[in-house]
Amino acid sequence: MKSVLVAYGTTEGQARKVAEFIADALKARGVEVELVDSAAKGAMLIQPVYAAVIVCGSLHQRSYQASLVRFVKDNKDWLVGIPTAFIAVSLTAVLKDDESREELRKLTEALYRTTGWTPAITRHVAGALRYTQYGCLKRMIVKRIARRHGSDADTMHDHEYTDWNDLTRFVEEFLAAVPQMASAH
Repeated sequence: MKSVLVAYGTTEGQARKVAEFIADALKARGVEVELVDSAAKGAMLIQPVYAAVIVCGSLHQRSYQASLVRFVKDNKDWLVGIPTAFIAVSLTAVLKDDESREELRKLTEALYRTTGWTPAITRHVAGALRYTQYGCLKRMIVKRIARRHGSDADTMHDHEYTDWNDLTRFVEEFLAAVPQMASAH
């Protein structure tokens, strides 16, 4: 059985955590998985030998990681021929208003236009506020933005918004949608 590639790009670590969770959930269901950081040298050596690919990236300042964009562009010719999904991690996904949903849709579609790749499944996942890892200036700016949107502004603690149960449902849905994988779990 071919394996599933889980490739990710991360800025503050939440997209990596999401990708690791997905990889572990797939492994727990008997699926062989390769986890790759798009910024690692090994990402350039990826070969088109997978049954499916899940790409995870985080949105920062209205953009996804340059390494992730490059990875998708470099591999789009074979990505378009297999089942794929994109997990878009962001704090904007915490917000439930129509304007925020539309912004996420537009930014994700811009990624798809830039790379020439459109996955079969797109899932927006709420990220995290890592106040304890921010410098003073960034912490102050993020706190101001968080207050404006009604989010946690307690800078003494980190705040994780990722819905891990929803990610488990995503893994089940993805496996059910990939014929080669449906019998594996």
